[in-house]
Amino acid sequence: MKGVRLLIVGSEVTNGFTIDKNTNFFARELYKNGFTVLESRILRDDKTSILKALSDYSKSGDFIIMSGGLGPTDDDLAVDVMAEFTGSRAIMHEPSEQRVREFFAKRASHTRTAAGFSLERALRQARIVEGCEVLHNPAGLAPAMFFPSIPLVSLPGFPREIEGIWPQVLKAIEQSGTEKTETTEISLWAISESGLSASIQVPGELEFGVHALPFGTRLFLRASIKDKSVLHSFSQSILDRFPGHTAENPLLEFIETLKQSGRTMTTAESCTGGLGAKLITDIPGVSAVYPGSIVSYANSIKENLLGVSADTLDTFGAVSHQTAMEMAKGALSATGADISISITGIAGPDGGTPEKPVGSVYIGIADSREEHTLAGKFFFPFGRDIFRNASIYTAFLALYQKYVYYNGNLESWLQSDFGKNFTFQE
Repeated sequence: MKGVRLLIVGSEVTNGFTIDKNTNFFARELYKNGFTVLESRILRDDKTSILKALSDYSKSGDFIIMSGGLGPTDDDLAVDVMAEFTGSRAIMHEPSEQRVREFFAKRASHTRTAAGFSLERALRQARIVEGCEVLHNPAGLAPAMFFPSIPLVSLPGFPREIEGIWPQVLKAIEQSGTEKTETTEISLWAISESGLSASIQVPGELEFGVHALPFGTRLFLRASIKDKSVLHSFSQSILDRFPGHTAENPLLEFIETLKQSGRTMTTAESCTGGLGAKLITDIPGVSAVYPGSIVSYANSIKENLLGVSADTLDTFGAVSHQTAMEMAKGALSATGADISISITGIAGPDGGTPEKPVGSVYIGIADSREEHTLAGKFFFPFGRDIFRNASIYTAFLALYQKYVYYNGNLESWLQSDFGKNFTFQE
């Protein structure tokens, strides 16, 4: 048994009403645990199509994961399809039936029952196929089903419910004898795919792939169990080759360093429109080190809230080293934070000039303990969305390298490949 095949069922997906998040979850989790996804199909709620896919998949002998179709409506076909496919019948799972009854009884005691509600229909999601192994669903009402002889697991379609059942699924895959491999992935911030390819030679024993980061490349590596020493050795060589570029999450490591030191940070954004603040405040507990931010899209806000001088804006423009530096210094004064990052650039599609084309961005860094303010120039002419993401993650990498990897050793950082992009002003 070489790998896993995915079957995502739901007309809401094939019609474009719902984004398929399940394939991504399955693939990421399986890769992380050393299993290989060999194929994935998305099917509408159609009995004939599902039965054909099951027939195709089962001939391979690979492990099958099917999601969707375990709900209470007539187009939830998983139980009936699996009953027909296995030559069995649909029966009521008594513990699940009790959960459904208790859930709707409790709900009815707190809120008016919706018009057209049918307990009989709701109980459809308590059905299973006779002879299957039941997998408990801690986040929903419909139980999952495992058929060891195929082997196949049938899961609900809701991602939250799948995540709750997932440890049981992994156990089933491992017990089925599915081939396992050794895997790793390495994030390489500020390293392009072409730059990476020119710098490394992947051993023939390894399977590899790359994926673009907002500002850099992620390298995926896989090896057979017998070749795991080759994988580990090569992975270490990558970490040694690109010092300061391989943090899994540069922002998170910087935030943890702030917490340990008792210092705070703030952001002053123009062209990124608050994206940096959003990503920072996605981190639980970050309020301890992040008092707030200023989005200074207009020059008037740069002047009035950040203290950027009118002379600087008139002489050098809003998109310049000088403005980025003054924005960073002004953010410290406005928020009382210890460290600030500023971003000002031209996202496009308009606004560029021959001297400052669309895609130009300046990133400033100020520190209340330092006399100098830094600013670096970068160029991301790839459209507004990629431009904004690349600009933000460039700023995060700068903070990580300066304060975490180089531990405040400014001279060493400014001599590094990435740090050379920054200059300072007393």
